[in-house]
Amino acid sequence: MIKNVFFKNLLINSVFKGISVVNQVIPKDDNQILLYSDLGFRDNVRYLYDFLIEQGYNQKYKIVCAVKDYEKLDKDVPENVNFVSPVKGVLKYLTSNHVFYCFGRLPINTARNQRVIQMWHGTSFKGFAQNMKKSAAHADKFYTYVYASSEYFRPIVEKKFNCSPDHVAICGHPRTDVMYHTNPDYDLGDFKKVIMWMPTFRQSKTLGMTDVAQASILPFLEDSELGEFDDFLRSQNVEIIVKLHPMQDVTAVNLTNFTNLKLLSNTKFDETGWDLYKLLSCSDALITDYSSVFYDYLLLNRPIGFTEDDVEEYSQKRGFAVDPEKFRPGTHMKSLDDLKQFIMDTAQNQDQFIEQRKEINELANQFQDGKNCLRSLTLSNIGK
Repeated sequence: MIKNVFFKNLLINSVFKGISVVNQVIPKDDNQILLYSDLGFRDNVRYLYDFLIEQGYNQKYKIVCAVKDYEKLDKDVPENVNFVSPVKGVLKYLTSNHVFYCFGRLPINTARNQRVIQMWHGTSFKGFAQNMKKSAAHADKFYTYVYASSEYFRPIVEKKFNCSPDHVAICGHPRTDVMYHTNPDYDLGDFKKVIMWMPTFRQSKTLGMTDVAQASILPFLEDSELGEFDDFLRSQNVEIIVKLHPMQDVTAVNLTNFTNLKLLSNTKFDETGWDLYKLLSCSDALITDYSSVFYDYLLLNRPIGFTEDDVEEYSQKRGFAVDPEKFRPGTHMKSLDDLKQFIMDTAQNQDQFIEQRKEINELANQFQDGKNCLRSLTLSNIGK
């Protein structure tokens, strides 16, 4: 990933302009699929890949995955599958008739009949970051389609990616398809309730950016108070699994294991072998703040608690794409006492937001059938 905006724009306006011209004349292989992600092999790209392999599409198609850590992944792979570096992915782009992203993209103008799809990694809730605004100037040239999860979000996607309506396709997130499958037998312990906590991005050394300043790893709690909070969870026989944002800087945090509180960085989470969305389907409730994961969790219609320790600061620095009050159907927690009450309510099956979640789910998730991977392939004219 290139962090320097000036250098990135220089490449787009020079090197990639030339590559765009070349892309128009190089023949495309209609039996080659490129899955490109410069932030790791995860999210919608990974779930689409899993579907392709499970359904045997690799018997007909060559599947190229251009991702970081490709050398670790390119071992014992299925037939017709190849993992390459993001740099080599540029060359594979030139010969692939089907291209999928969910993070970033290659600033190459699509060729005639080439299908390039930006699935993205979440339905818009937060406002648009400055680097997003600067990089979306030619979205119509770079993508055949950008996904919106419903008609309600079509104009928001048009604005976010600066693209015309005919370049927006209504499709849910492939990652949510597993929510319609049988839950895996994960050993989460013997607890009355298991709650997933997924804070959104705050600050990253990798990206050299921050959305808000937060001194502690979790809202309402100093890092020194985590042990006491773990005691409270033990008294309720509730487990909380905290999946920290992949780009979150955790270098100054002691991610100590407690009995009922599991703090997992992205690396630690990968080591568990759990699948994030399968794990979500196993949980009894979700805690988050401004992460778009709550739109996905609405498909399960289970309790959601929203932390609001820095909502004013977040609104000023990043802002929101939709009304943050209307689009958060659940308990809005402004203090540690509110957080504890939500946990106790969940433990006692107290839930007053069932109908509100259904209402927002209908607005946010147009497709609720677990067939978004298949829908994605159809949009790219991929068939068995």
